[in-house]
Amino acid sequence: MTAATTKRFLKDYPEALIAGVGAVFVGAGVSMAAGYPSWASLLTEVGEELGVNSGELHDLAALAQWSIQENGSATRVRNVIKQQIGVERPIPPSLEIISRLPVKYIWTTNYDRLVERAFGAVNRPIDTISGAADLALRPTPGASRLFKMHGSVERLDDVVISTDDYELYRSKRGAFLPLLQAHLSSMSMLFLGISFTDPNIRHVLSLIRESFASAPPEHFAIVRPPQRGEYKSEAEFKARSTQHRLWSRDLKRYGLMVVEIDDYAEVPALLHQVERSVAGRRVWVSGSWPPEAGADIARAYGVAHAIGQLVGERGRDLVSGAGVVVGSASIAGFLDALRANGGWDLQRRLIARPFPQPIPGASPDRAQWAALRSELARVAGVVIFVGGMKIDPNTGATVVAGGVLDEFEAAKAASSFVIPIGSTGGAAAQISDSLIGSKIDVSGLNAMRPTDEELKALARPGISIEEIVKMVSEILARIDNRA
Repeated sequence: MTAATTKRFLKDYPEALIAGVGAVFVGAGVSMAAGYPSWASLLTEVGEELGVNSGELHDLAALAQWSIQENGSATRVRNVIKQQIGVERPIPPSLEIISRLPVKYIWTTNYDRLVERAFGAVNRPIDTISGAADLALRPTPGASRLFKMHGSVERLDDVVISTDDYELYRSKRGAFLPLLQAHLSSMSMLFLGISFTDPNIRHVLSLIRESFASAPPEHFAIVRPPQRGEYKSEAEFKARSTQHRLWSRDLKRYGLMVVEIDDYAEVPALLHQVERSVAGRRVWVSGSWPPEAGADIARAYGVAHAIGQLVGERGRDLVSGAGVVVGSASIAGFLDALRANGGWDLQRRLIARPFPQPIPGASPDRAQWAALRSELARVAGVVIFVGGMKIDPNTGATVVAGGVLDEFEAAKAASSFVIPIGSTGGAAAQISDSLIGSKIDVSGLNAMRPTDEELKALARPGISIEEIVKMVSEILARIDNRA
């Protein structure tokens, strides 16, 4: 059952992300993986002051409530949160991957700033909504939105932690609820770092149940069963394991399919597979052809245009460095396909990273170009090479473009599937020659190149553009079905 659910998750959730309807819910386990305390650990000192063992208390909101009543204010509880949650911890690998996925909406009940910092590390904008009033603010164009439905460490006067806060949630923060319910009804939500001991998650699950008494939409939850080393006795471990098993089965009532793992270290590997599946739907057409070199420029343009059109017709996304000949041709073909199908979803389906060109006499920024090549290779699971020639500034002769060869190395480093059209010459021909007879896999999940026969056919002099498109189409279809 677990293997079947994992397989389904790795198929359905990337498809939701590609369609723009994949969302994420970040639970307490993600913060704990970064080194932040659990709820029980967070309130240990507070419990000791009240003569209560927080590790044995299931209603931790009540513990916070009792502290507030005893001290006459929430200052003591807020100081504990500031001291333990206000410090910066290393960003966990799972959030590093999430920050690179095409996720527009993220929900969390955590107070820390891990998600914001993960997005900041890759210079990706994110709007943080931590209070009901923030929902009225105009969103930043192109930014993802992070809904911190229980508040944030920067605004400790407005966090949800006590019994009163939960009971009065609808009156104070109720504006979050219809939006969360809308996302739960229209999107596929991935729940990370949740467990049956997390009091916050019960609050969220009740919202799902409230909206969908029957036939709730399907979501996914990556969960880890209790481990023997976490408990003092065998009896306690067995009791917790039984609770976890029953809770996992109960999640089906909320439309959550459980993807069970043995260790949190498995989460980044799973998310990396999701990232590569998303990338696999994106095709980068790499190559170059100097406009000054009239020979064969029409063929290079024609091949790139036809491949761009194929990418659009097959419902894939186009990745491009927006070069003068090959880049512009592939984009033009891609746009033709979108026009023909009545779709102009360019914001989502066209991923362009133009290479900044230096002014005459100046040298390009090699480090910046290398970073762009790495990014393009990372977001594209398939890289098709067309041509790859340039003018040598010293001799004026047409030579193989070293930058396209660098893009081939970047594609290999990112484990992308590479398809060189050797018949277009230049770097593409050189890449094709290097792949024929190589030990790089041609089948299975780790496949990264066409077969030798396909490479030789694509490199055959005189092969027509129609034949190239047909063969590339067949290769792309095979990639979709590889197992």
